[in-house]
Amino acid sequence: MLELIAGKYRVTIVNDPTHIVGSADNVHSYDHEYHLDDARAECAVTSRYALSIFADNELIATCILLAGGGASGIHEHSALIHAESCVVAVGPYLVSLTIPTLELQWTTQSDSATCFGVYHSETHHCFISHGELEIARVSYDGQLVWQSGGADIFTNGITIREDCVHVVDFNDVEYTFDIDTGRECAA
Repeated sequence: MLELIAGKYRVTIVNDPTHIVGSADNVHSYDHEYHLDDARAECAVTSRYALSIFADNELIATCILLAGGGASGIHEHSALIHAESCVVAVGPYLVSLTIPTLELQWTTQSDSATCFGVYHSETHHCFISHGELEIARVSYDGQLVWQSGGADIFTNGITIREDCVHVVDFNDVEYTFDIDTGRECAA
């Protein structure tokens, strides 16, 4: 579970692996069910993130994000709060939801396989997606600015520095991408 604070609101994000698209027997029901892929088939869903918004321990809104691609897990970099939004990395997507209603603002596919996490670069007024195959810069309004890949999957860490993103791939090869351009630069 991931818990984030947004002013007077508390946002929780959990996996709901038992949720089945279109089933009347789901343990939990949600105010909104967002299918992030074009294909809405149950077999295409690999990630199921349930979000809840609370104010003074009272449940305000709920939603479930359903995504294909590589399955993603919830951890400290799975989501962040920015302004009055919750930005979530789920499957191969970054998603922005309004707080407190959890209305979908935008969805952007920022990786070909799956997103490991989302980071904020306040200096560059953008989000950085740490994907399995690509590192991407996404604007505050959900526009994909650039994507950059390497020789192998980016599984061995990410560091956001002042003007660059430093990542290490599966073979311990290091890459440094300029946040403005997405081009590789000196470390």
